[in-house]
Amino acid sequence: MKIITQISVFDYSEIEILGDLERCKLLIDNVPDEKIVNNLTQIRGKGRNDYPIVPVWNSILIMPLIECYTVEQLRRELSRNRDLRKICGFNDADYYYGKCKLVPPPKAYSNMFNNLKEIEPKLKECFNELRDFMYIYLKDFGKEVGEDGKIFSSKAKCPSKAEEPDARSETDADFTFKDNYYKDADGKTKVKRTKYFGFRTHVLADVNYELPIEYTVTKASKSERSELKNHINMLPNEIREKIVTLSADKGYDGKPVIDFLIKNGISPVIDICNHWEKGEDTRQYKDTNIIYTYDGKVSIVLDNGNIEPLKYLGYDKVKNKLRYGYKDKVYSIDVNYDTRVFTPIARDSKKWKRIYNKRTALERINGRLDRDFNLENNKVRGLKKATVMIDIMMIGMLAMAKGHIINNHPENIRKLKTI
Repeated sequence: MKIITQISVFDYSEIEILGDLERCKLLIDNVPDEKIVNNLTQIRGKGRNDYPIVPVWNSILIMPLIECYTVEQLRRELSRNRDLRKICGFNDADYYYGKCKLVPPPKAYSNMFNNLKEIEPKLKECFNELRDFMYIYLKDFGKEVGEDGKIFSSKAKCPSKAEEPDARSETDADFTFKDNYYKDADGKTKVKRTKYFGFRTHVLADVNYELPIEYTVTKASKSERSELKNHINMLPNEIREKIVTLSADKGYDGKPVIDFLIKNGISPVIDICNHWEKGEDTRQYKDTNIIYTYDGKVSIVLDNGNIEPLKYLGYDKVKNKLRYGYKDKVYSIDVNYDTRVFTPIARDSKKWKRIYNKRTALERINGRLDRDFNLENNKVRGLKKATVMIDIMMIGMLAMAKGHIINNHPENIRKLKTI
């Protein structure tokens, strides 16, 4: 008989070889969940303990990682996979001796989710503890950040009309529209508007390491701009002060947001909408022969009427002015003249473009939520449960990164399942 060499299920050096089981083990081992477990234990009190809290909590923690977006899918996966039960902490001996079923019944998971909703702040504390780990072990973590939002649907199709809503009712989600721009066969820009009913997750993340720093879950119609400011205010002072630049798409464009960031010492790198009247191509800067466009391109009108672009020379932090040059002359533009157009990092500079291009890190994070954590299929009812679901995904993302750092594989911190 051919002897098959078995590989240790718990050897981190083989994680990239063996797959999901070891990734689940890596995730579970690197979540600082003592406060969560203690609070869950207090809630249970002296009740029945057929299915201990730790294994049930661990199985919920790995749900997104093994692409189980319903409790029934999770229970089915646990029932057929002995090694997965072992990693979560379930004791099969209790089943063989008739003490309990092989996997917890749906009611046990319903109770656990209800308890998690009750102690949701502890989940956020767990995330914050993992975030603090990143600031200690990753160089310049949180220096360049970006913000983006993602809509995901509720399990319901519309708000509940019941006079007395129950657990099956949806009273938190609402409707919103999302515009997707594309070019047709003739090269003309067109827009496709899609209607959603559900929630929106707002994420502030490091754009170099592609890891979340702060997040919130709201109704789908909640303003992205207000949540950006909320995220900055939620951060501890020592973390907020580390932020140098913040990049975002034109959905966050607006003078209040830009002024807010500058006030907090953060250079905004936010794409701009054309907010000028139709047919207005340029404006004059004060009483000078300098003109500019809505997106910050600066030129000079020569005596002969010709228009020449000015060369960007840098930002004068002391005087809060952008410096431009043409031949041997230097021209200064006061940022306060129009803070929406003139930002500390000039919009027409290579530096602005380089930093803005890093904003795609947020799109990749949202992609992982979809691809690796199956967010779009994790349809839930109620804002509290949606928040718990996102908490678990964000904790999982940072816990996996922590495991790779501890095991000297920092190059894998962005990887959840794919190699």
